[in-house]
Amino acid sequence: MKKSIVIIAAIVMMVGFTSRVMAQSTVSNTAKAELKIPISITAPTIMDFGVLAASATAGTAVLTTASALSTTGGVTIVSGTPTAGGYAVTGEGTTAYNITIPTAAVTITNGTGQTMTVTAMDCSYALLTSTLTAGADAFTVGGTLNVAANQVAGIYTGLFDVTVNY
Repeated sequence: MKKSIVIIAAIVMMVGFTSRVMAQSTVSNTAKAELKIPISITAPTIMDFGVLAASATAGTAVLTTASALSTTGGVTIVSGTPTAGGYAVTGEGTTAYNITIPTAAVTITNGTGQTMTVTAMDCSYALLTSTLTAGADAFTVGGTLNVAANQVAGIYTGLFDVTVNY
């Protein structure tokens, strides 16, 4: 009989401990999200190297982000108003953003299969970052036009991408 009481007592104790182990605990947490005004970019000013002349010697036309143009080799400036590519950025208040410009050569063509390349593109923000002021900002992009010896005359154009993101 004593053995039965001891067994029953052990079972009661185990049930008591088990119910304490199975106790539940609940806590609430908060879900959060922040939405920013989408960042956008426009290109109100095209990159324009002006009117140049080629010769029997290859050369370059270097357009700075301040729209200054210099030439090397057999390239000479004829006329026109060289202009760095201009970009306008809009977005959220005073938010920092990043700029991506081409690092590979950009090919421009005269429409008859003749090509030149624009390389060494440069941004007026050397670190390729800036911060919007009152939701707006602007920057410029220059580059180096590579002109072959005896480059065929014509108007050369081509597209390249500039990207901004938060």
